[in-house]
Amino acid sequence: MKLYFYLALSSALIALSVVFMIWSIAYMESAMVATSLLSALAGFTFLSGGLYALRLSAHVYALEKEEH
Repeated sequence: MKLYFYLALSSALIALSVVFMIWSIAYMESAMVATSLLSALAGFTFLSGGLYALRLSAHVYALEKEEH
């Protein structure tokens, strides 16, 4: 059950990071450099969190397989 939680969490965080990256590009087009960089930082932070949650789900999956 924890596996699905971590998979859903990682998918949501990765989707959120894509949204922030797109916002970053839109802000850069409007010459809002500081806002663009802040948005890109948030996007990379969400991407990092999503990949970490994906790694956790792989560990949980391996532990569940080991128990059976």
